[in-house]
Amino acid sequence: MLKNKNLWLKVAAVALFSFQSSALTAGQDSARSSAAIPALAELTASVPANLVELPAAPEVREPACAEKLSDKLSAAPLPGKSFLPVVRDQQRIDAIMKLLRDINGGVHLPYSQDGATFSNKEGRLPKQPLGFYKEYTLLTGNAPHTVTIGDKTYQVAPDLSARGSERVIIGGGQRIYYTPDHYANFIELTVQN
Repeated sequence: MLKNKNLWLKVAAVALFSFQSSALTAGQDSARSSAAIPALAELTASVPANLVELPAAPEVREPACAEKLSDKLSAAPLPGKSFLPVVRDQQRIDAIMKLLRDINGGVHLPYSQDGATFSNKEGRLPKQPLGFYKEYTLLTGNAPHTVTIGDKTYQVAPDLSARGSERVIIGGGQRIYYTPDHYANFIELTVQN
């Protein structure tokens, strides 16, 4: 009779352990679940190990589709105060910095093309594997139709649509390329703090 009682205790302990493990996996109160572990050990201490084997704790895995925080944070360089070469247009500096903050913050951007792969089919950027470059719309409001970067002045192309003609291309989450004229010219910008 004692053997059967111990067997029943062992079965009850296994059931308790399974319940507690599923509660942990489901993200329920871990303090309550943790408190049951010593009680489980006490219950099963007197039962021979060869009667019933306790199951291993379930492995909690991250879903394959989940984005890692580190990936999200490296989606673009972090914003700063200015750029090199020097951009002589505060409105554009502010717009690019806001875009970098929004990209890194996971903010929903207004156009479906934002964050899409830029294929670099004209080959004006350094050659990289497909997917390295991501394209973003730069919204500057009513900024001037010329912008001086370094010692060169660029003509901003006429707006082709509501998205305008200015784009920012992010390369590998680290490099920033600004185009004022819908891919005719690219200027690599480096954030300065």
